[in-house]
Amino acid sequence: MASVAKALLIVAFVFTNALLAETYSAKVKQLYLPEQPKAVGRLLPTAEVKMLGDSGDKVEIEISGWIEDGVPSAVYFAPNRRILVAGINKSTQYKFDDGKSVEDGGKKWIQIKAKFLTEKDGFSDDVDSMYKSAEEMFNTNCSICHKLHDKKEFNANQWPSMINSMLSRTAISKEESYLLIQYLQKNAKDMPYKK
Repeated sequence: MASVAKALLIVAFVFTNALLAETYSAKVKQLYLPEQPKAVGRLLPTAEVKMLGDSGDKVEIEISGWIEDGVPSAVYFAPNRRILVAGINKSTQYKFDDGKSVEDGGKKWIQIKAKFLTEKDGFSDDVDSMYKSAEEMFNTNCSICHKLHDKKEFNANQWPSMINSMLSRTAISKEESYLLIQYLQKNAKDMPYKK
């Protein structure tokens, strides 16, 4: 009897630690709200999520980030840095818990947490391997036509337009570009942002 109780405690410990471990989106993922069959937004690669548990054929997750006051459709990694964690359809009203707020760039930014459903696949606990893959993609593709830019050459808000303007000249797919942009933005000259 004692061995069964011990085994159950070990399983509970492992399960709890798995839920509390850092988990990241490994690709662009659709976000859903309960009772709504259509996607209401997208989660971007490298976004850290908290796994809350199964919900039928999907998993419930909690995302956190920053929104500009009055604009909940874009959840950002840091205030006044256009590093998307998730983009939510503008017509979608979703619940979020708000935390501290800061002024940055002449705007008010609010830290939030929100719950969504998404597909169960496409997560990783190894964000460093995603960043390594993005770095290799950057080094391989972005030095063909010109000298490789230093990842600190531009700020986080400049990198998306830089990459998107040159994307058609590379072998990088649109899906891969999301990861590459996240990598460059999070390593930009005005990062890391101190939370």
